Amino acid sequence: MYDLIIVGGGIIGVSLAFKLAEQGFGKILLVERNYLGSGSTFRCAGGIRASFTSREHIVLMKRSIELWGELKEKLGVKYSRSGYLWLTHREEDLEKIKGYMRIHHMFGLDTRLVGEDFVKEVAPYVDTSKMVGALFDPLAGKASPFDSLYKQFLAAKSLGVEFLVGKEVTRIDIENGAAKGVLIDGEKIPARNVAVTAGAYSVYLLERNGIKIPLTPVPHHAALTEDFGRLFDPLIIDVASGAYAVQTFHGNVLMGVDVEEKPFGELSVKLAFLEKVVSVWSKWLPWLPNVNILRYWPGYYEMTPDHHPIIGPVTPIENLYIATGFSGHGFMMAPVVAEEVASWITSGRPRSQEAGNLVLSRFEEGKTVKELAVIG
Repeated sequence: MYDLIIVGGGIIGVSLAFKLAEQGFGKILLVERNYLGSGSTFRCAGGIRASFTSREHIVLMKRSIELWGELKEKLGVKYSRSGYLWLTHREEDLEKIKGYMRIHHMFGLDTRLVGEDFVKEVAPYVDTSKMVGALFDPLAGKASPFDSLYKQFLAAKSLGVEFLVGKEVTRIDIENGAAKGVLIDGEKIPARNVAVTAGAYSVYLLERNGIKIPLTPVPHHAALTEDFGRLFDPLIIDVASGAYAVQTFHGNVLMGVDVEEKPFGELSVKLAFLEKVVSVWSKWLPWLPNVNILRYWPGYYEMTPDHHPIIGPVTPIENLYIATGFSGHGFMMAPVVAEEVASWITSGRPRSQEAGNLVLSRFEEGKTVKELAVIG
């Protein structure tokens, strides 16, 4: 019998497996129905920030950033604390980011307004001629989704975690109000604990057990240009549109912007996305229309009503845990979520009150949390 079965091999599931294996937790199996990282992880931008507007996001992400630093030291994960730069060309957006900054300072986050000279220093190929203002977050940064997932996978495997890839968990085995394992190809695999970290698929899997979670997969889109030398160090955000752009460790520019999509919509490419993302970023990157876009892909944001994840126990079911619904922030939160869920599994309680505020039952109890700074 396994001590824990993790359903879902994205960055959340792999990070949880590694965290518990490091702690010497018993026998762990991770099951992924496609390939590791095939859900949202390998489709994300890799940005990492604490510059949110809710206590829960800020406190948890400050801890997650500490843990990203530890992963770099421990496993050599490609991680850089290169900042976030929020760019505005409208006075009303400048007031918006000033409001964000006041919230950041309440929680000890040292974001600051910066001028044209600073922007040119950290982002020499950004056109500042129409800039009204900018907010810089020096604690923020980026990591490679591929590198960070596979290095944790290899480390977890070396510590004894078993991985079953290409097999689908069709149902959680729940008996007498407690999770007892999972079903794969009709075969019952017993476990003392089950953790669902399956992104958008979590909503379909748990429905089979009569468990409804307020999670809506919504397609989002990203595109990648050819690679260049240094263009800009921070991840940059156009405040007016919520669009983001980041230069990857390989030198490519990865860009995303919100376009109209339906909840539970199919993942399909849209010319309207490419038109919008190039139009938005051409204001700041006037050279963009002349470069080649090499790849473009859609992926899901797993949205919850309050744009915060659902983590922790699935009450009243015993020994069943969940970590999903990150609303576009799962990659950056993975280290701290792994730590918090590991704490729940091993001690029965979260490490922090902020994590405790994000349990599934908050929706029934009317204890949702508000977040203003959602991008992409």
